[in-house]
Amino acid sequence: MSCDAACVFVDGAALPPGFCARWYSTSVRGARGLAISPDGEVLAVARSASPPAVLSLRDDDGDGSAEVHTLIASASGLNHGLAVRDGFLYASSDTTVYRWPYVPGGTAAGGEGEVVVRNINADGRGGAPRGHWTRTLVFDAEGALYVSVGSADNIDLDSHRSRIRRLDLSGGVPEGGFDFATAEVFADGLRNEVGMAFDRRGVLWGVENSADQLYREDLGGSIVEDNPAEELNMFTKAGKNYGYPFCFTEFSLPQSISSKGRGTVWAWPSTMNDGTHDDGWCRDNTSPPVMAMQAHSAPLGIAFFDATRDTGPDCADGGAIGGAFPDWMDGDAFVAFHGSWNRAVPTGYKVVRIPMGDDGMPSADQPVDFFRHCGAGAKWPSGLRPVDVKFDRCNRLLISSDGTRNIGGDGVIVVGYRATTDDRYRGTANTTDDGIMADACCVDGNGIRGVPNRAAVIGLAVAVSLAIMAILGFVVYNRKAGKGPHPDDEVPVESEEKAETDGAQKTDRTEEGAAPSISTTPADAAI
Repeated sequence: MSCDAACVFVDGAALPPGFCARWYSTSVRGARGLAISPDGEVLAVARSASPPAVLSLRDDDGDGSAEVHTLIASASGLNHGLAVRDGFLYASSDTTVYRWPYVPGGTAAGGEGEVVVRNINADGRGGAPRGHWTRTLVFDAEGALYVSVGSADNIDLDSHRSRIRRLDLSGGVPEGGFDFATAEVFADGLRNEVGMAFDRRGVLWGVENSADQLYREDLGGSIVEDNPAEELNMFTKAGKNYGYPFCFTEFSLPQSISSKGRGTVWAWPSTMNDGTHDDGWCRDNTSPPVMAMQAHSAPLGIAFFDATRDTGPDCADGGAIGGAFPDWMDGDAFVAFHGSWNRAVPTGYKVVRIPMGDDGMPSADQPVDFFRHCGAGAKWPSGLRPVDVKFDRCNRLLISSDGTRNIGGDGVIVVGYRATTDDRYRGTANTTDDGIMADACCVDGNGIRGVPNRAAVIGLAVAVSLAIMAILGFVVYNRKAGKGPHPDDEVPVESEEKAETDGAQKTDRTEEGAAPSISTTPADAAI
């Protein structure tokens, strides 16, 4: 991992040799889902805009930074899901999937759009009335729509809502939309499969956010720091069960306790003695993950690199930020880790690469760090928290970040590649060793390059005020228990666990809670 100060403009970023990064846009408030239209237009969900919206981001001069932001669609509650298919733009709230007629380079479609799927949050065994509220959307090659919904709680009584459902849109959308409860259950027992993507072989993959508060006496008591594993799942056929809420996957247990080790499936403690759902049942009746990943990383996005895709002549040199990723990464998966909210040692807050072999399966036993904070600890002082990943029309990687409440760090980042003779990163070992890490991080002392670091600005103002007041002889700081700011008071914008389960919603990070407006504006405007 390294920093090339000439082409990395994300403060504190570590990247492999030859890769460059910059902020593609800092004007997408609470950036969540990303989509690339067939003609290459970059689309993003601005969840913290007022109202929540889908924006088009255009880089007309090819410098790697979007100059033009256009409002495409808006609806109450839009929060994550985004897709483009057959002339329509699809986006989701916790209750509804909408669609609008989509013309590349167009302007706002107007209205709340046509309802495609309704009653996602309805009470009853088909609904999702509370809890995790993202609704990820993907289409397969035949045009079927897949909608993922997560659990209501840390551990539910059953899996009635923790599923991926599939809808056939080939016959059109009925008036009022499809009733979510009647949609086909494509995959069951998935606690919170936020990230989903098809590889070029047409196989659907997903990344799962596993549970918290794991205590099982016979496995060592409290094993929650490194268990249960986050999961990389492959969906080869419809109708399989992946275990939630009765089973979990091991990430790390002492060998004296678990002889089989990482990836072993175990029964969840609250149901292991119910007469059915013991360890043996879990191993015989559920589909294990393809890869068990570090617990509490909160994977929210996944994308596959396709080196065979035609990028067009205007993408040849890639400009200042670099161009398409190298061919030796062909087929590899990239996963956005949003980051832990209550792990003793924070983890995640990065994008990792999963090397894939010619057979379309992982060729490494663990992900490889690709884009991460290279200072002390996993968390970014800027508040950056990766959410979604997509490859743009030039085969560069886009990374959305919804940031951290009261700090900042939201927007969209682009990562490109410049040729390099340093090929140490080509291996499959985890690249956190000193042989690849550089001493210098991409830090210029002013927060995110080209972006005011809101936390730093506020901190400087406070420091100046304190100094003046101290000179005047006032007592300016006398912290008491339960009062005043504290690093641990930094509540995640979305924990993917506690914040969503408790129904917490992200608020706009503007002065005194003012909501930013949406319009067609240059990139330096607050959207």
